[in-house]
Amino acid sequence: MSEMIADIRSGTRGIWAMLAFKEGWRQHFDVSVDGFIRSFMAVIYALPAFILLMVSANHVLAELPGGADAQISITDAIGQYARIWLLFPVIAYLVVKLLGLKGGFSAWVVVHNWAVFVLLHVQALFWLLAAAGIANAEALGLLLALYQILRLMVHWRVAAGALDLHWGLAAGAACIPLVIDALIVYGFASASGG
Repeated sequence: MSEMIADIRSGTRGIWAMLAFKEGWRQHFDVSVDGFIRSFMAVIYALPAFILLMVSANHVLAELPGGADAQISITDAIGQYARIWLLFPVIAYLVVKLLGLKGGFSAWVVVHNWAVFVLLHVQALFWLLAAAGIANAEALGLLLALYQILRLMVHWRVAAGALDLHWGLAAGAACIPLVIDALIVYGFASASGG
């Protein structure tokens, strides 16, 4: 339990330090082979936040006219969670190879995993505020739009910092996984008629 708390504390502190452009933010991340593997524990650590997000989203969607049809099934939720964690390492590997970088793959995945951990908690908070009646539909829409902008910034900063790239190239590198992810989500939604 103490190792889990130490990992979460280090990962989240590292993300906040990175986003604040603080010197020494890299010290919070173990990019060795063991650290790379251990960073995937974030999948387990973030699961309660993801479940809360799905339950809150379904609660909010159920309140909308025709919302019963828009609810997220357990199968869809499992697929989304798997996609969130499994797609990025594959694409990141290809991007690193495409850019001809000698290193950076491990660092990019480690920092990305902790960024996703933080982002899932932020998104869960927004949906929870709506489910609790604290945020109405308009406020939720604004928060989710803000989240998408924040998400882009976080992924850009992760790529820039972990790969040590110029901001323009880092923006491109960060967008490749996001665009592929969006195309996959759109493709599945179109295929299922949603």
